Amino acid sequence: MIGRLRALLRPTLMRRVSLTVLAAFALVWLVLLAFLYRESTKNSEVDGFQRNRGEILLSVMAKIADAEQARFAISLYSDLIQESYKRTGVPDQFFVQLNDRQGRRLYISPNAGDANLRGDPNQLIDIPWHGGLLHVYRGDTPRWTVLIGEKQREKAMMLSRISGEMAIYILIACPLVLVPVWFAVTRGLRPLRHLSNTIAARGPDDLEPLNVDAKYGELIPVTTAIDRLLIQLRTKMQRERAFVQDAAHEMRTPMAVIAAQAHVLVMAEGPEQQRAAGERLEHAIARASHLVQQLLDLAHIDNAAPAEEKVQDLAQLLRKELAGVAPAAMARNIELSLEAPDALPRALDTHAFQSVVQNLVSNALRYVHEGGAVVVELSAPAGALLLSVTDNGPGIAEAERALVFERFYRVAGSDTVGTGLGLAIVARAVERLHGTIRLDVGLAGRGCRFTVALPQGKTWAN
Repeated sequence: MIGRLRALLRPTLMRRVSLTVLAAFALVWLVLLAFLYRESTKNSEVDGFQRNRGEILLSVMAKIADAEQARFAISLYSDLIQESYKRTGVPDQFFVQLNDRQGRRLYISPNAGDANLRGDPNQLIDIPWHGGLLHVYRGDTPRWTVLIGEKQREKAMMLSRISGEMAIYILIACPLVLVPVWFAVTRGLRPLRHLSNTIAARGPDDLEPLNVDAKYGELIPVTTAIDRLLIQLRTKMQRERAFVQDAAHEMRTPMAVIAAQAHVLVMAEGPEQQRAAGERLEHAIARASHLVQQLLDLAHIDNAAPAEEKVQDLAQLLRKELAGVAPAAMARNIELSLEAPDALPRALDTHAFQSVVQNLVSNALRYVHEGGAVVVELSAPAGALLLSVTDNGPGIAEAERALVFERFYRVAGSDTVGTGLGLAIVARAVERLHGTIRLDVGLAGRGCRFTVALPQGKTWAN
């Protein structure tokens, strides 16, 4: 029961269009009501209508010479007008009085009671009558004086009458408009239902473009967006599938080494063989652990929601990161230096920035030869942010520079052990930071220089 009620209350396009049409009718009704009420209560319109009616009556009375005939004509005219008012539901609004030229009253409308109409020749005046006002017009002929009085209508009564008359026309027009609208909306939504049925009929693994011939211009953006989404999903699934396959392939080598060295360690006959097997086992475990950590880092960067940007002193953060790898650099007699301002507060994704720094520096330290140099630079020209890591190692051939940011890619001819994921993590982290990365020649015309440029952001003074 509750589900059925929710289904009935669920918003629909048909209901929205119908309510919009009804609201348009209500607005038209209100506007016309205001216009007609203003026109019917405008003094100039009322005066003009009453004056015109009086002049017509005077033109008829000017042709009558006999008093009885004049009285009969006036009474007949009064009855006709009163009957017309009664039919409209507005009785006792119109009065006529006939006087001769000596001022003697020959006739007055029966519903006028004790009223005595008076006025100035060819003028319209208001006189009190039963708590209200009578709008009186006086006209003279050579024999007769005709006075036409009309009670001023109450505004509430006029408004009710006008709204009632208009409501009938609105009620007649509503179905005449709603039925074609219902037909048009139902027919117009048919291509959309066909598109939804086409999508529902596809298999769960079918990520090919819809290839639907959208005849209507309104459907073209929808089908284009869906096709673009399907292409993105297919590309992502292909990338994830390749990632899983490559990860499994990369894990196979350290796992095989661990298994082999564990067997050697178990079967070793003396302490020397055990120590050598143990060292190789620890090295294989460290390599597997590093690979797993990089896989986790890459998965986190790929799938994590955008992190909240926090204010961080990047210069201080960079010093801490370099302090952590300084012992490894000193062990290989590598000169590790930093050029940065004393402080550089900036709001950004700190985890992504740390991933860039850690992987670029560790990559440089791993490939540079003993006694080499690694220079890290941080600056903020014109509000932007530049981070560069430069070394004088073996470098990367220009033909391979566009490939080193791909997952599991290793430079040809390199004998340094690595996973091929460090620069891929850097590329994804830079993308999350909305920046760019460029690879150039390093120190003294050799080695590598990785330059990361991040867009201008908020900075804070100490």
